[in-house]
Amino acid sequence: MSWTNALRGAGGQIELNRVVGFIGGMAYIAGAHVFIAWDMLAHQREFDLAGYCTLFPAGLAIVAGGTAVAVAVKDRNVATARSIDKASGATTAEQAV
Repeated sequence: MSWTNALRGAGGQIELNRVVGFIGGMAYIAGAHVFIAWDMLAHQREFDLAGYCTLFPAGLAIVAGGTAVAVAVKDRNVATARSIDKASGATTAEQAV
């Protein structure tokens, strides 16, 4: 099993929503730590473990939740469109015309 399987949808193709969510999550993880380091070094502040443990997971949950909602809405809309096509009896050859 490859790590790219997490980026693949039901059709087996890599989906844009999942890629954007993955990149956003990685950017959040790296960016949060860079800003914490900047705050500590530039402003001579001490590391606040309680604040970090409270806010970092919450932000990561927002990024992951937003991605999950976007993927779920897209998957639901695709499933709805496929069921409408199946109910109307249209084939892919008829749709291409």
